[in-house]
Amino acid sequence: MKKLKVEELKPGMVFDKAVYIDMSNMLVAPMVPLKEEDINRLKKWGIEEVETAGDVVPQGKSLKPKKLSIKDEVSKLTEMLQTGNNLVEEPVVRTFNHVYKDIYRLIEDIFEKIRNGVGYGKEKIMGTMDDLIIEVSKDTNTALNEVTKEYEGTYLYSLSVNVTILSIVTGISIGYGHHRLIPLATGALLHDIGMVRVPNYITEKSGSLTTDEYNRIKTHPLHGYRIIIRELDLGNEIANVVLQHHEAYDGSGYPRKLKGDDISVYARIVSICDVYAAMTKKRSYRDEHLSYSAMKNILGGSSRKFDPEIVKVFLDNMAIYPVGSMVQLNNGVMAKVVSANSEFPLRPTVSVVIDEFGEIGEAEKIIDLQETKALFIIKPLSKSFMRKLLNGK
Repeated sequence: MKKLKVEELKPGMVFDKAVYIDMSNMLVAPMVPLKEEDINRLKKWGIEEVETAGDVVPQGKSLKPKKLSIKDEVSKLTEMLQTGNNLVEEPVVRTFNHVYKDIYRLIEDIFEKIRNGVGYGKEKIMGTMDDLIIEVSKDTNTALNEVTKEYEGTYLYSLSVNVTILSIVTGISIGYGHHRLIPLATGALLHDIGMVRVPNYITEKSGSLTTDEYNRIKTHPLHGYRIIIRELDLGNEIANVVLQHHEAYDGSGYPRKLKGDDISVYARIVSICDVYAAMTKKRSYRDEHLSYSAMKNILGGSSRKFDPEIVKVFLDNMAIYPVGSMVQLNNGVMAKVVSANSEFPLRPTVSVVIDEFGEIGEAEKIIDLQETKALFIIKPLSKSFMRKLLNGK
């Protein structure tokens, strides 16, 4: 991040990325003008510099293109017709899928550079997390739906992205502001960075691990902590998320057997999201678990391995039938959950995939089960079952 001297700040300045007092405390959000009282407060506290990954947005700069003369417009149109260029360019619509792929490429790049001893600039990491939080906050349902999709690529990288998105959504539901979501999201993204110090033949093994291999895996939180502190210079708050994400609420975890509130609250969030994301992700040696089964597994450990208060928030978000999961209704319809209902978790809103006549729906049909009382879910369906069914049609 760039450092800015407080004496150079002026009331009304706007930045395209958030401005931070330090790693954990945000001064102003993106595109929010600085106020005189903000600057006075910094001076009163004796703070001489702030940080941002963004740039100052020019004030009063006209966004309107320069108006061409009739002669110039005719010349431009003639040139476009002669060269075959389209008169109208189709705008690129950026979706959350693009955001997901950006984060995947980021974590892939970080892993590769750390593995090769090159290091990585923390400014890019923090700036990208800043952007991701803003995108997830716009529409958490769309973000959660992206987590359920299948992506080609390395398991560890897509898992890291999924855990990050789930952690941000959970943090938002707890009521965290932007300044608390930043260390949570960054810790979630890098929670498995220590795996770069574990041999590839272990991390990519398609089968059960031996006792020795499992013990090697269990060293990754310690390796990760050292990487965060020494190589990425991201500070102790984020490093503790990486170090503690395998600690258990009852003290049965590793590496230090911490218990209860001795575990960083961010690590407690990441541990739940990590277990859920791992269970619902397909591996080479097994199919993914049903989202329903993953939720039952987390609920089963809510008083032992996980913080029960965070489990409650997570359950409210994901519900018994999480966004993106597949279900069958009592009339034979097979559908995808598109919106959870925290008040009535058994009655989410679904989108029909295969109708009651066994036909694949061409036009999207949405059913709000809270409004349509005659219909209800009879069972969850696995993605592998749906893949086989759809491929056979």
